[in-house]
Amino acid sequence: MKTEFVFPFSFSGLSRLFLALGLGLLLGACANLGERDAEADAARDVDRVSATAQGLLDYYYNLATMSGQSLARERRLLSQLGSDPDVLVRRAMVLGHPRQPNPDLPQARNILEDLLKKAEAPELYRLRPLFPMLRQLAEGYGERIRLEKQLTAQTRQMEKQYQKLLSFQRQASELQEKLNGLANIERTLPRSRTETLRPAM
Repeated sequence: MKTEFVFPFSFSGLSRLFLALGLGLLLGACANLGERDAEADAARDVDRVSATAQGLLDYYYNLATMSGQSLARERRLLSQLGSDPDVLVRRAMVLGHPRQPNPDLPQARNILEDLLKKAEAPELYRLRPLFPMLRQLAEGYGERIRLEKQLTAQTRQMEKQYQKLLSFQRQASELQEKLNGLANIERTLPRSRTETLRPAM
């Protein structure tokens, strides 16, 4: 008896299947390409910020209007640029911004302090009007670092005190259980002879 193999798809069905798969892959590639193009455009926009003192000052005030997500994206884009002084200033501004989801205050302060040490370098000449602000910004970052360390130390101290309180509460509860147990035992003991013979008043 001959058995004939029947292909589960018709050729037209296979063609449609491959066409759909091909279109899906093509659309996915276009979407990824679009994301990369948008990222590149954003990087170019970041790079177009004026490198003058006024331009950087405007940039700093503009950061206050950004969401945490936008600041994180700005941080990522700035890391792709070079190490020109204006780029470093912007990076320090973004790294230490209060709305930054994961601020890196030590790095932001170090960047500014390194720039301030090179204040007389020719490439920093156009940024000199901004140096008083950068100095205040670095000092502000340092103060926030100090306060965060102090807060962390206080939090740890409070956690230790809380653990001690829990330990005292456990000990007090155990002691109370022992006292209750002794009281129960005392109630079950027979009364002494003198108490039994004592006349009622």
